[in-house]
Amino acid sequence: MNSKESEEIFDRGINYFRAGFYSSALNEFYQVKKISPDYPNIDYIIEAAIKKNNEVAGQISNFIEENFDKEIQELSEELNIENSSHLGPKVQHLLKQGKYNEALKELKVAESIIPDSRPLLMLLGNTYRRLGMFEEAEQVLKRARVIYPDDSELLNNLGNIFLAKGMYSEAEEAYRTAMRNMHEDPRMLNNLGVLRMQTNNLDDAENLFRKASKLSPQWKTPQKNLEHLAKRIEILEKNIDEIRDEYHKHPDYLDIGLNLGKNLFFRGFYSEAKSLFKNILKKNPKLLAAWFYLASIYEINKNYDDAIDCFVEMVKMAEKTDTSEYRNYENLINQGFVEEAVTELKKIAVIELDIASSRINIGIKYFEDCLWTDALRHFEEAIRINNSYPDAYYWTALTLIQLKKGTKAKELLAKAIELNPSYADAYFQMGLLLKNRAKRQATEYFRKALTLNLRPSFVKIIEQFFKEEKIELK
Repeated sequence: MNSKESEEIFDRGINYFRAGFYSSALNEFYQVKKISPDYPNIDYIIEAAIKKNNEVAGQISNFIEENFDKEIQELSEELNIENSSHLGPKVQHLLKQGKYNEALKELKVAESIIPDSRPLLMLLGNTYRRLGMFEEAEQVLKRARVIYPDDSELLNNLGNIFLAKGMYSEAEEAYRTAMRNMHEDPRMLNNLGVLRMQTNNLDDAENLFRKASKLSPQWKTPQKNLEHLAKRIEILEKNIDEIRDEYHKHPDYLDIGLNLGKNLFFRGFYSEAKSLFKNILKKNPKLLAAWFYLASIYEINKNYDDAIDCFVEMVKMAEKTDTSEYRNYENLINQGFVEEAVTELKKIAVIELDIASSRINIGIKYFEDCLWTDALRHFEEAIRINNSYPDAYYWTALTLIQLKKGTKAKELLAKAIELNPSYADAYFQMGLLLKNRAKRQATEYFRKALTLNLRPSFVKIIEQFFKEEKIELK
């Protein structure tokens, strides 16, 4: 049985995922995994979030990740405990085998004997990190920093933890402190570049990766990041050009404007995105997504007062002021803890594009992988969340067709059409379902689909059917 807390965190993660904040989504999913290890498909969802995060932010790798075998060998060799000469090699073996939970148990034993050992704390922190236990990793590395305040490797790893948690200011402070001790170290430049990517400052990221690559030509990570970054910039700029043209033609279609603003935001064109979101909100102040992205721009630029105003507006519209999170926010802001207040407020100031849509997106991933049962579960959950969403019925029907349950699929396609009488694809699929046993009805559905905005590939299939059955096209 999943706890209510797990479900709330999962839904928050899904909202972040839907909004394109993949690192934030990943952090939420890791929390779900920690609280409810058996949460349905959480491992698959974490994997999907990691993949999407890497697609967006580039290959987020660092010195420890690229040279992990070498690092654990060096650290394990330093891990000396009286009367336990076997411990270092044992930890090394477990880590190389990827048996992190078992390695963690051994390291916890060592911690009770040599709590202030640098190699122990480094290994312990990175093992927690590999298990997605970011809070524990942060606490260990913070403790290590008190003991070894000028250790650049330690600061680098602490920065990586902050980066994984979306704590960008803290990550930058750790990296820059490390760089003061290791001037122009390519690892730090690379990690700063990743940080810039995570905050959508793509041009700054490009300069940092180029500098790191020039300083260390043999190190492949900055070059990989440059390649991912170039692809991301190309895709975003292509999207921006196409969507901007469409929005100019249809300035009253605010969903197009939101999509344009989102792409501008992820390209790092904050000024234009901010102006666009403000203009959209003048036309429709109830669009939570516009408030969310506007708040995010203010937050990234450390304009916390305006960020709070936007997040509060979202919370009020969503009628979530009578919550423990909002009361915590009020207490923190009254005490002057502004950044902490923003963090608390963001727990309830989420984009509610609707969770049903998010369930559908996950279901489609399963569908594309031919995992019909898993796909069906997500689509049916979408219907339970929002029974007025025609896409949920449509995708459930497509999955049932794959499972040879045509009768039920027909009912659901009919429901999708009832909810959206202009649903061209649903008419087309209904025609396909009926064409072998009810040609007359199939023809009617096909004719209706042709009067709507049907994709060209479907039009060709209908035309071929009409040709074979010698039916007049008009």
